[in-house]
Amino acid sequence: MPEIGDSLSFDTAKTVLVPAELYEKGAEEDYLRFNGMTLAPGEVAVASDPRNGIVAVMGVPAPEWTPHKDKYERGEVGVTSPLLFAAGGFGSGRRGREVIILLTAGNVYLAVWDGSLRMAEVLPDNSVDSILYYMQVVGRMFRLRKFDIHLGGQGAGPVAEALRHYYKKVRAI
Repeated sequence: MPEIGDSLSFDTAKTVLVPAELYEKGAEEDYLRFNGMTLAPGEVAVASDPRNGIVAVMGVPAPEWTPHKDKYERGEVGVTSPLLFAAGGFGSGRRGREVIILLTAGNVYLAVWDGSLRMAEVLPDNSVDSILYYMQVVGRMFRLRKFDIHLGGQGAGPVAEALRHYYKKVRAI
């Protein structure tokens, strides 16, 4: 779990996004459950700080969270998720037609923008073949041939190379 500035970033497939204006402290397990995710024994539900009007709720192994819980409650450290970065785009400003893919050691964080955020998901397999499959499925929902595709993170280069066989505007960041 890397620290980003004064924030802890948790890499977990058990992540859902909640509009900040609808988020209720104490309902974290419910948000996960409503999205088909149950906490395993030894996991706790943790909410991120809001970013661009969105809160990420995550299922995190208790041993990763417990050493930081007091600092978080005192406001000394924040919490974030790679999905918030994907959903917020790289940088700030208005998003056009783009797909943002962040790769971590085990997950793919994918967000689709078409003037506004249309989809944000965590996918639990970051192999090139799996990402090509994910993009094929997402391509059925959106006409991705006209989208810019931005990739970042661990192993972005080989994934970008594979995607260039199917999409014109692919860039590894």
